[in-house]
Amino acid sequence: MMKKTALICCLLFISVATFAQKNWVKQKITNRLTVAFPSAPAKTAGTTFALKDTTNTVFTATYSFIAQNLKIDEKAFAKLVATSEFSEEFLSGLQTTLAGYNLQEIKIKQHKNYISYTTEGKNEEEKKSIFLNIIFVDGIYYSLSCVVPDRHSLQNKDIFLNSFQIKK
Repeated sequence: MMKKTALICCLLFISVATFAQKNWVKQKITNRLTVAFPSAPAKTAGTTFALKDTTNTVFTATYSFIAQNLKIDEKAFAKLVATSEFSEEFLSGLQTTLAGYNLQEIKIKQHKNYISYTTEGKNEEEKKSIFLNIIFVDGIYYSLSCVVPDRHSLQNKDIFLNSFQIKK
């Protein structure tokens, strides 16, 4: 009975996530990466797309040519981002730019062709949380972030942070 209930819950979650994503707008961030937003985002800067929905949840996708900016070869950079030392430095930089948030330690995930970092943090004063998925592809970092006010649904956050598509 427990397995059946778990299976039903899992299938329900997948169908809700799939249904919720059908009306989402796919935004081409670069030639390599596309991200789905709940509705059409605005281009707020040269490399940033953002959307604030009716619940005051903010979805942001941005990118930077980090390897080029650091003057590091792409292959060497790909090895560097896989290290905990680099992720700790990267987190320190994030913490500086997101000063109001108490960010958690970065989780490093190794995929076939790229590395990603995930972290999240809480801003107690403003009563909201931030969730980040940073994807490193060919010396470029793509940052997907979602800021959710306390007591609001996290469903769209999960869909957004995992909606990216990388083209070869």
